[in-house]
Amino acid sequence: MAALVAADITVVVSERWISGGKRYVRGTLAFGDGTKTYSTAGIPLPTFASFGFVRNMDTLKIYGINERTTDYHVQYGPALNTLLLYEEEVVAAGGPLLEADGAEAPPARTYSFEATGW
Repeated sequence: MAALVAADITVVVSERWISGGKRYVRGTLAFGDGTKTYSTAGIPLPTFASFGFVRNMDTLKIYGINERTTDYHVQYGPALNTLLLYEEEVVAAGGPLLEADGAEAPPARTYSFEATGW
C-alpha cells in the first residue's frame, strides 16, 4: 500500500487573528480513508501557507472530535513538519503510547487544530 502524503491532508482554516505580533488560526485537519498507510516518522503536513502563514508555523495543537481523540493521540512534529500518531498497544512492550507503525492504515479522521506562526 502507498503511504499517506501531504496531498492526502485537507486543511480548512475557519478563524484567523493577530495578537501580540503572532498570527493565530483555528480550523480542521482531515486525512485518511483506510487505504493508505502511516509513514514512519509521521505523515507529512501541507505547507505553512495551507494553514494561513507566510513564513513559519511555531506551534500546532491538535484536538480530537469534541476535543477527544478516539483511537490515536495526535501530535505535531515540528522538526519534519509531520503529523505523528500514537496509540495504546494491547501489549505495551515499549511503554503506554507507541508511535503507529508503517503497516497501519488510519481510518478517515477529522481533527480540530489551533496554530501560531507568521
